Amino acid sequence: MIDWLAANAGVTGLMFFFTVFLCIAFWAFRPSVKQQIEDYKNIPLTGDEK
Repeated sequence: MIDWLAANAGVTGLMFFFTVFLCIAFWAFRPSVKQQIEDYKNIPLTGDEK
């Protein structure tokens, strides 16, 4: 098993990080967090009213 991982480390790493990226993307864009994301987008602008 370790020999196969060593021989295919590039492909294995690519698949691992691509899977992690897809999981994070699905988690971030699920419909239940839409309002929370909308609130977060205005954080840099809050407190600048002068």
